[in-house]
Amino acid sequence: MLIGNEPLDLRLTLMDSAQCFHWIERDGRFGAVVGGAPVWLWRDGEGVHAEGDCDPGMLRVYLDMDRDYAAVAAEYDAIPAAREAIRLFDGLRVLNQPPWEALIAFILSANNNVSRIRSLVRALCEGYGARHESGGVPLYAFPTPQRLADCGEEALRALKVGYRAPFLTGTACRVRDGFALEALADLPYEAAHKQLTTLPGVGDKVADCVLLFGCGHAEAFPVDVWVARLLRDWFGMTGRSRPALAREARSRLGAHAGLMQQFLFHAARVGAMALKEQGVSPEP
Repeated sequence: MLIGNEPLDLRLTLMDSAQCFHWIERDGRFGAVVGGAPVWLWRDGEGVHAEGDCDPGMLRVYLDMDRDYAAVAAEYDAIPAAREAIRLFDGLRVLNQPPWEALIAFILSANNNVSRIRSLVRALCEGYGARHESGGVPLYAFPTPQRLADCGEEALRALKVGYRAPFLTGTACRVRDGFALEALADLPYEAAHKQLTTLPGVGDKVADCVLLFGCGHAEAFPVDVWVARLLRDWFGMTGRSRPALAREARSRLGAHAGLMQQFLFHAARVGAMALKEQGVSPEP
């Protein structure tokens, strides 16, 4: 089914931008379990197509296809660094993932690179998630909170998750026992952030990732080493802790700060923007 013809770059959004880690690519098609059902996505001259049992409206929400990114870009037209990042990656979209999936993936992301995170997420899903067969290819869901809580730390350590094992089981137990993860989308940002950081293994950065990629808080601004560097080099923010950098970034960039962060983060991570060499100043 055709789900839309917006300028969405599937590879950039699903595979290369480090906001999710469980999609696979086969012959130009991208597969995963979404909403409990296997789905394959691809694009051609008509637009973005989907094959599977997923509702097309749900897929549009997941892929953030209904947001006017041109209008978001216009908000930052006076900031050269932001303008250049949007120009370079105009097919990038910020996903609306299930918060449970974002939570587990970003707990695993701590002190890891993208390749390693992808490997750990795959091992966890293959070991404890539901298996689906689609087009002769197995696709795996994330384990449920109950399943993850039951598997035990030693089993998780066998998957090479290391010191994150008790964080995963502890957080799974909290969610299984009633932590209101889905309700975080309806809370104000600060309240949602405070609640998330009570979970094992969830610090400021992981909480912001979950809020941005899983709870629809577009102002959430995750700060890691790449983002701290770009805030220093492109925005002149120096001598601050990462939480302080996140606060200042939200203040400067407003309600869509987190969306802008994803464009800037990807540009910095892949070395796409050597602004000084281009003679482009970060801010006017």
